[in-house]
Amino acid sequence: MENSERIESSRDFSDTPQGMAQRWATEIEASKKELQKFHDDADKITRRYLDKRDEWADGESRVNLFWSSMKVLLSLLYARPPKAAVSRSFLDAEDDSARVAGTVLQRLLNRSFDDQVSSWDSAIRRGIEDWLVVGMGQVWLRYEVETEVEMLPPQLDPTTGEELVPEQEFERIVEEDAPCDYVYWKDFFYSPARTWDEVRWVARRVYMTRDQLVERFGEKIGKIVPLQSPKREANDQAPKFDPWSRAEVYEIWCKEEKKVYWYAKGCEVILDYKDDPLDIDGFYPCPKPLAANITSSNFMPRADYIFAQDQFNELDELNTRITWLTRAAKVVGIYDKSADGIQRMFSQAAENQLIPVDNWAMFAESGGIKGKVEWVPIEAVVNAIERLRQYRQDKTMQIYEVLGISDVMRGSSKASETATAQEIKAQFGSTRVQLSQFYIAEWITHALRIKANIISQHFQPQTIAERSNILRTPDAQFAQPAIELLKNEDLAEYRINIEADSMAAMDWAAERDAAVQFMQGLGAFVSQVAPVAQSTPGAAPYLLRLMQWAVSKFRVSNEIESVLDQAIGAMNQQLMQPKEPPPPDPKILIEAEKIKSNERIAMMETQSDEKVAALKATLELQKIEMQAKFDQMAAQYEQLMAMVGVNQQQAQMKDLSGSVNQLAQASVDGQQQNTAQMQQLLETISKKRKRVPVRNAMGDIIEVREEDDDDLAMVPGLQPPPMGMN
Repeated sequence: MENSERIESSRDFSDTPQGMAQRWATEIEASKKELQKFHDDADKITRRYLDKRDEWADGESRVNLFWSSMKVLLSLLYARPPKAAVSRSFLDAEDDSARVAGTVLQRLLNRSFDDQVSSWDSAIRRGIEDWLVVGMGQVWLRYEVETEVEMLPPQLDPTTGEELVPEQEFERIVEEDAPCDYVYWKDFFYSPARTWDEVRWVARRVYMTRDQLVERFGEKIGKIVPLQSPKREANDQAPKFDPWSRAEVYEIWCKEEKKVYWYAKGCEVILDYKDDPLDIDGFYPCPKPLAANITSSNFMPRADYIFAQDQFNELDELNTRITWLTRAAKVVGIYDKSADGIQRMFSQAAENQLIPVDNWAMFAESGGIKGKVEWVPIEAVVNAIERLRQYRQDKTMQIYEVLGISDVMRGSSKASETATAQEIKAQFGSTRVQLSQFYIAEWITHALRIKANIISQHFQPQTIAERSNILRTPDAQFAQPAIELLKNEDLAEYRINIEADSMAAMDWAAERDAAVQFMQGLGAFVSQVAPVAQSTPGAAPYLLRLMQWAVSKFRVSNEIESVLDQAIGAMNQQLMQPKEPPPPDPKILIEAEKIKSNERIAMMETQSDEKVAALKATLELQKIEMQAKFDQMAAQYEQLMAMVGVNQQQAQMKDLSGSVNQLAQASVDGQQQNTAQMQQLLETISKKRKRVPVRNAMGDIIEVREEDDDDLAMVPGLQPPPMGMN
């Protein structure tokens, strides 16, 4: 760039539409000059990849080993669409909100690749192919929303009917998405820098028709943008016969100012500018480009083809030379014109046919056929072809070594090679392939994180819930806090992690062997720790944590991680609950029953003594009362005898005497009855009692009773105790 075009400060340009247009015209032109060499090389490499030749090169014979090698690498690096793996950052079993938020986000991200009409898969595949061929691939993400205008009815006073709030119109979101656009490597620009962290702005170029300009920027701006006819350079692969004139529009994201500008080439004013419309981490709507062979001196891609271009050119030269020598390797010679039989021998003779020769003696003296025919020597040509083929084979192996494609990766090997040698080759080749897979996974992961940011920042909660279908899962109860966590970017950044799964071709045999190895290791682990978990229940959660750490080394860990987390959480809750006492020892139960039986017997004896004492006191009281009544009646009788004569009252005295005798007899009978009851009670108390165990059908003691010797046969379920047991 000339010194007159150098910028010292952003204030060198006025803060007007004209000043902004002038500034970005300078910035874009500087970026084009910086990338010009890369674009020129990329055009040539694309022609070589597509095997497009000039007219003077029609006679060449090529083996397009570059095309076949790139197809092999593309199949190895992107054999299937990637899968987003969203997990909790710290694998906390109690953090159900983060777990469900990860599930929701993973479903939304993977839907991008599962949807047949989505542009994600094609954009990623094209970007990887550009990276393999020309050295750089890029994608661009957008937030796309579709709204419709609806009317909000007026609010009226319920009592007076007066209009409080007039009728209003509002926009309702009916569709929203975060599409991924493929960016052609020649349409991606950025500020010249040594590393990606130093890049100040990024831009992509799009070509828009007049109608598109008016629809996007309005009629006033859309009609003043100059349109340009398609311009093709010498090696440009763009379409030749496009009849439409389009404007060259640049969408520029300036990280320093946090603004987005739209600039059109040749337009004197800026088309539009906005403050950060996405508000995502890193600001840029695109990931770091997938660039090949980047150094810290200049962020400039350099295709792998350049490092092997001499070998490719030599291979083409060798193959062309072999082709021409093969054409020259034919049977050609001269013969004596006077020897008519020689010509007839090649032109007319059939099988087993003899050609007559005049004057045989002279023909024989001149050397016969050898003396009449001289062949062009083709031994040298054949030897040259053989040597060139060997040299071509060496050159082919040299190209494979430069590109890192080993024999085993191409599916071929020598019978003399051992399995160890083939394994070493495969390891050497897969080393660089794994590094390339890492670069691709890093690029796709960055793109997925940008989409996750767009979803979290701009998608409506209802859209997130509906598209993830989380409300129809067992985790529906955690859906609301999970979506709230996604909308809270500060928390989600530290609690949710997003990665891209491998895109390499799946080796089903290797997957099967890995699954078998996993199950064997898991079975051995469970068999070893099961006794420890049974003897020490508190160790079970820690053993599951250990198993979870081991499982995380396998790719199936994401599928069963939540199951292990739930199991660990359930075990921890179970350990926090009060423990139930262990079942008592039967011997201890028998001893306890014996103690209770002795206590009951002592209590009954005490109660019997109290009853006997109370009964004795009652009998003595009754006896005293009867004696008092008898003494009273006797005194009355003596008093009556003294007052009345015996003769006059003899009949009455007999009746009274009879009554007294009856009363005395009743008193004696009552005393005898009480004495008999007392005697019976004393006999009952003084009887000896025995503790008798009652057993069930299995012979186990279920009860211990105290019974008299006479009543033992009446006890139900009574069985004689074993020998040696009371």
